[in-house]
Amino acid sequence: MEQRKVKFQYKGSRSYIQGPDIFNVMIAGFPEGGLLALRFSVHGFVLSPSCDLYESFCKEDLNFVSDIRARCQFEHYGKMHYLALAEAPNSSLANERYAYDEDQIVSISSHNGEEIQLNERSPFTFIETVVAMNKYHHQMLFPNASGKWVFTRIDLQHDCHVKENIHLVFKNNMSFRLTKSDVLVNGEKVGDIYFSLVQS
Repeated sequence: MEQRKVKFQYKGSRSYIQGPDIFNVMIAGFPEGGLLALRFSVHGFVLSPSCDLYESFCKEDLNFVSDIRARCQFEHYGKMHYLALAEAPNSSLANERYAYDEDQIVSISSHNGEEIQLNERSPFTFIETVVAMNKYHHQMLFPNASGKWVFTRIDLQHDCHVKENIHLVFKNNMSFRLTKSDVLVNGEKVGDIYFSLVQS
């Protein structure tokens, strides 16, 4: 099993590391379009910008990692890769930040009932775009929901790096504990995205 240190920066005024940033770090270094059967899930807020990233070809190796905050798995050239992220022990909460305005994505998205569509090219990565779109869509669908909508998981048939022609279709709400939406690119389904409502 391989272990390496990774360092994040906070986005805007957030006091946690955003799920899309963790996703992007976990699939970094692999060729675009080369990953299949990709599943990424968040198991808890990542508060520290200093983390340990573990990677193995054997899923059971990760059983020895304590306090896993995020997991990712995918197939690459016929081999399954399993990754886990944990906060580094004794890590400092450095105040390193960069600007991030997800309203740029909201402003170029339009929602209609159970669907939301990106109308222009996004200035951000694919995962940042679909997460911001889905968050906004949930706020429109459930305006009276009490709590914070949090990105929980995404399953993709293959890694995706497009920034336009993205379309989400809301499918299920499991008592606000978990929601599911289809992710479509150019009209074809490429995966599912899941959110949870967390009490503030």
